[in-house]
Amino acid sequence: MSGTAASFGSVRQSSRALLPLARRETPLATGRDPAAGLLMAPACEVVLPTLEKISIEQRFSADDRELVTLAEILVKSDIAAVEDWERSGRDAAKYLSLTLERWAREHGGTAVDRRFDLDVTLSDRLVDYADERGPEGTLYVIVDPDSAAFVVVKPVLELLETIHSQLPATFFNHFVGSLNRWVRVYDYHDAEERVEMLREWYEGEENAEQYEVPDIEACTPKCLKEQPMSLGALKDLGRNVADQEVNLLITGVLELCRVSKQAKRPEFNDEMGEQLMDSNPPLPCLLAAFSSGDAVVGCFDDEAQTAMEVTPQPNLIIPLKLCDAASVRQGFRTLGVVCETLAAASRLIDRMPGNADGVITREEQP
Repeated sequence: MSGTAASFGSVRQSSRALLPLARRETPLATGRDPAAGLLMAPACEVVLPTLEKISIEQRFSADDRELVTLAEILVKSDIAAVEDWERSGRDAAKYLSLTLERWAREHGGTAVDRRFDLDVTLSDRLVDYADERGPEGTLYVIVDPDSAAFVVVKPVLELLETIHSQLPATFFNHFVGSLNRWVRVYDYHDAEERVEMLREWYEGEENAEQYEVPDIEACTPKCLKEQPMSLGALKDLGRNVADQEVNLLITGVLELCRVSKQAKRPEFNDEMGEQLMDSNPPLPCLLAAFSSGDAVVGCFDDEAQTAMEVTPQPNLIIPLKLCDAASVRQGFRTLGVVCETLAAASRLIDRMPGNADGVITREEQP
């Protein structure tokens, strides 16, 4: 997964190398010339420190016990790879970072990287630079976007409507719903809420009629007002569709639904709420618009102007209780399901007409 990182509140990286000062002993005067050592000043010599055997990176760690405990659980649970220990330079923080990268890669990371720009972070707190960390013995796996992926849905809705009047609404609801189970998707419902809020603001202003709000109703396809089919009815329809392109789309959205339900989203408890009480809503991982530059995109861009004024909540928080190895294993299984869900969504977007330009190009790492 792109930008996979391990960021630990109990570990702080330092770019300042600590080099020990080299010392040189001044030889004592010999017995043959006792006055020399008294009359002559000792030699003044400067010895440059050698970098040989000095680590090229230094790290200050107040306490690595939680990191080591987590690493031990992951090794015993066959989640972490023993060979990554040498690659990490025998550093617990780097080892866990490599483990997160490997886990994401093994659960569809390549497909996720194609469409989504996400970070997976391991931390002891939910807000960067917070004074207070979470409960002792608890670490968090956090999934958040660096930017929102983009999908255009109008072309696929028009194609599906030629097969069945209820198919567009069914496809859209299951596509967005499966992703919303794990990460935030911004669609026309969010845009409608934004427009309603703007109208409330403008009602108290003089000459309120001079303000224009985006027309979400006008850009929303009428087919989305149809009653969606059940999953069972969608499966039956898919078996009888002769159009290969539509068949692949139905198969893809059914697979997305299946994968997304393989784990339960961790509950948001009071302790998390206390850490995030002053936070904004999560940033969207995906913008689902009907066309480029439509009213939904306009609302999204408008909200983006103030999205980072206050630290946003993470999209997904997976607590790991280090006193309970089963909690850790379940947390990583949940992360695997999230990755596989995003991978299934990425493959489905590849099949949706009109989305050839949404692929993320990444530079090869040296």
